[in-house]
Amino acid sequence: MTNLLFKYKYVIICLLFFFMLFLSYQNYQNTKDIINENNAIQQAMVEQNVLESLKYADSSYKILERYLNQEMSQLSGVMVEKYTQNPDIISWDLEQLKKEFTDYEIYIVDSNLEIIHTTFIEDLGLDFKQFPSFAGLLRERMAGNEFNADRMDISTATQTIKKYSYMPTPDHKYLLELSIDIAEKHPAMQDLNIFSHADTVTENNELVKMISFYKFNETGSEVGVVTKGEGPYIDVAISSEVKDIVKNAVLSNKSIKVAGGNYSQVSQVHNYIPYLNYTEDGEFNWWNSYVVGITYDDSILHSRLLVERNLFIGKTALIIFVFILFTLSMVYLLRRTEQLASCDSLTNLPNRKLFGEYFRKVTSQGRDVKENTKMAVLFIDLNNFKILNDTFGHEVGDQVLKEVARKLKSNLRKDDMVVRAGGDEFLVLLTGITSIEDANSAVLKIIEALTVSFVIDGQEIDIKASIGVSLYPDNGTTLRELMQKADVAMYKAKREKPDISNFVIHTNA
Repeated sequence: MTNLLFKYKYVIICLLFFFMLFLSYQNYQNTKDIINENNAIQQAMVEQNVLESLKYADSSYKILERYLNQEMSQLSGVMVEKYTQNPDIISWDLEQLKKEFTDYEIYIVDSNLEIIHTTFIEDLGLDFKQFPSFAGLLRERMAGNEFNADRMDISTATQTIKKYSYMPTPDHKYLLELSIDIAEKHPAMQDLNIFSHADTVTENNELVKMISFYKFNETGSEVGVVTKGEGPYIDVAISSEVKDIVKNAVLSNKSIKVAGGNYSQVSQVHNYIPYLNYTEDGEFNWWNSYVVGITYDDSILHSRLLVERNLFIGKTALIIFVFILFTLSMVYLLRRTEQLASCDSLTNLPNRKLFGEYFRKVTSQGRDVKENTKMAVLFIDLNNFKILNDTFGHEVGDQVLKEVARKLKSNLRKDDMVVRAGGDEFLVLLTGITSIEDANSAVLKIIEALTVSFVIDGQEIDIKASIGVSLYPDNGTTLRELMQKADVAMYKAKREKPDISNFVIHTNA
């Protein structure tokens, strides 16, 4: 298992790194999803709030309107009776009539659809022809014979909640109109002003930039936006794109969301939500229907997502930095572990395991077993090393072993290998040997390198070595055979000349 980990260590490190990045990315994606979901929830709450206020106001208005419709119908009948008695309608004293019609304003609309006489001076001279769809409705009412009452609506001039009714004169020359200020007669109804409520929602919610209410004709071909303050009640000077969106929302009775607009570097999202009203008999009551346009400041969402993206980039950079440090540390530790597992800790020479692997590598490649090419295995033993240890101490003995290892390495070629076999024993593999004379020369060079005095901690120490040599393939083809025969040759060299450095080459005789 350990060998497997060592073999695939870099693959494991890379997999671990990408796994950490994957977890970080997944966390980033989850956070993005949560932010988008929260944004969608906030928008849904805003839309539900506005629509619920419309529904609540609508329900409340219907209750009040049943009573007001009856009262306005009665008062309109009084005006029709007055007209039959005095058709000179301009001569009417409307102020006196208003005293009889408590809380009601009176309007006289002529056949040109202009207000020619009224108790509400602000609307005197108002020309309804500038509102084509509504003008068509007024002409129908003027040509008819029935009393009509609109749902509660916003006054043209004052923007207060009012209710209007219409009654044609018998000769169809005039339209007798009544209006009542709902907030004045019923102050509690002012709280149901959906337009004021929309302003409150806009002020209290940072996501909402604007809430608009669009009016339209029965087919949706004419569209205008309800205005505030001075100017016309319905502004038809809006883009054709918005008109098309409102029309499609009305015809499909589905919300339409579009992105666009970049005013003051603020990105926006617009949602157009139809709120359609129907009469009790199921007819489309288009005059009292709306399309609610809610404009959201999308830059807030983008800012939150940007913060998360920057955090993700920062975390990723930190992960990479930490992982680089971790990887360098792991590589160092793994290499150190490999080194400790394959090298002698004292001399830093390879161990027997690496010696065997190198031998098998060389022989399997056939690089040094060509015709007339040999290899030599040297078994080196330091003479009287135990006495040296007992005399000078183990620390000096360790220094001697290090010096011997250094001398051996420095006197070998790059394709040769020297290892510490254990204690004071060393193994050397000489490659590219063509004859016994080559082996002799190489061994003599090693003996010459070792036959010098070592000065260690001020002590002059002489080293003597016994060396046994076996040749490949003459003395064997396996490392085990060659080491055994080199070992035998080494002991023979030690017996022959124990007091000086000596070597013996194994022979098969």
